[in-house]
Amino acid sequence: LHKLRKFVSSGINAEYGGHCHHPKPQGPFTIRAGQSIPVQFKNVFTTPTTFLLSVDNSLFSVKQSELIRAKKTINIMVTYNGSPSGQALPVQTGKLIITNPKSSSGQSIHWVFYLKGVSDKH
Repeated sequence: LHKLRKFVSSGINAEYGGHCHHPKPQGPFTIRAGQSIPVQFKNVFTTPTTFLLSVDNSLFSVKQSELIRAKKTINIMVTYNGSPSGQALPVQTGKLIITNPKSSSGQSIHWVFYLKGVSDKH
């Protein structure tokens, strides 16, 4: 939770305050072995921004970064590779983590999307 303050100067000085919250995790998004799914993501910033993309389980894959125009929504493709040997695996879980570059305050924001990888036998 962060407190925002905005100072406006004109004929009248005013202080505006508000709160913003970090993004809430979303999902799980179920992906079958060997397939990809789109995960919608919006650049909430007013400038084009390059976001860093990562997954925390090597059985899932995603590109490393994406430049997104201001206020635009795109589909980020996430793949569940499944077992390298082709054998059915138990359900696998992971996270897609999308991070913006650090702001001038030195902080970055993380968006988390839970992933669930399943074999064709599940």
